[in-house]
Amino acid sequence: MRTLRTAAAGVLLACAMAAPAHAQPRTGAFPTLRIGQSVSGSIAAADPALYERGRFKVYQFQASPGRRYIATMESGDFDAYLTLARTVGGITDHMLTDDDGGGEGTGARLRFTVPAAGTYLILAQSLGEEGVGAFTLRLDTATIRQPTPQAFTVGTPARGELSDTDAEYEDQGAEGFYDLYRLQGRAGQRLRIRMAMGEFYPSVEVGTMQGGQFQSLDNVRAANDGAVTVTLPEAGEYFIRAGAYGSVTGEYTLTAEERAPAAAPRTTPIRLGENATGELEEGDAELEDGRWYDAYVYTGRAGERLRVDLRSEAFDAFVAIGRMVDGTFTEIASNDDAEDGEGLDSALEVELPEDGRFVIQATSFSPGGEGAYQLSVSTPP
Repeated sequence: MRTLRTAAAGVLLACAMAAPAHAQPRTGAFPTLRIGQSVSGSIAAADPALYERGRFKVYQFQASPGRRYIATMESGDFDAYLTLARTVGGITDHMLTDDDGGGEGTGARLRFTVPAAGTYLILAQSLGEEGVGAFTLRLDTATIRQPTPQAFTVGTPARGELSDTDAEYEDQGAEGFYDLYRLQGRAGQRLRIRMAMGEFYPSVEVGTMQGGQFQSLDNVRAANDGAVTVTLPEAGEYFIRAGAYGSVTGEYTLTAEERAPAAAPRTTPIRLGENATGELEEGDAELEDGRWYDAYVYTGRAGERLRVDLRSEAFDAFVAIGRMVDGTFTEIASNDDAEDGEGLDSALEVELPEDGRFVIQATSFSPGGEGAYQLSVSTPP
């Protein structure tokens, strides 16, 4: 498991360091960990603990941006847990953690880059609260491999394989491998790109290369099935970054198909006390984030109170009500849960601010939601 921590959490570390007189030395006096060096240590019952996990020891090292670092911790006595941190303005920022990146067993491994040169900290910790015993800790560097883009054509599947010799994500806090594909696109071309990788959930991004770095497009819409939908802003060369976060490797298939422009929304009148049935499906009107939706029009008066229920057993429902202002939907209220917070249904209550026509959007909580639903408008009890 790999997680990101906030700077605020680091206050706990500062307290833990300062509290016990017999604990690790204060910041600036931690043992130094050097590149290519393995150190042996032990965690004892007298060491400080943190985050409702086990006790820890702290090591410091010097790091530079543009290099890939690998910290590895092994122990036969407890389940290892690693944290990358740094102290900024007296606050300890926990940047990255791992408890199973070392594969099966009790080891931990962090692969990371740093945002700036300076002194960083490695917390060697036991995952369990009672864990004590011996451990070894090692810090290495690895070459950040530059990807070689492969030609890719819309409509022709590409079959590839992620391996530990592929390029690695350069993003701070990201770990994983990816392949890079190059395609020629047209202005306004709308594509659906999908990466299938067995039981793993892959990451698909579409963007451009700027100064040798991949820059993702802002209007890429991700679905729940390893697919993205994108409308290319202009003619030119685009790149697909096909990968997986974590230490995931294996074969995959990458496909891209051209899709017709998004359908214009059709509105259906609905009245107080009425129930409507419908179905979300590909080809419906789309919101900016790629969710399909159906639109209903309710004519109401100022001060009128409404309850709108959207029920579905096929997708996580999301309902919104608003006004159309200069062709743009302006939301008044929305909700993705019913009162009990259980199940997939959604409900909202609203007081209409003025007389006129209001638009109700029946959609899903995330892109890719499809299936049958029931929509009703009533007076709240």
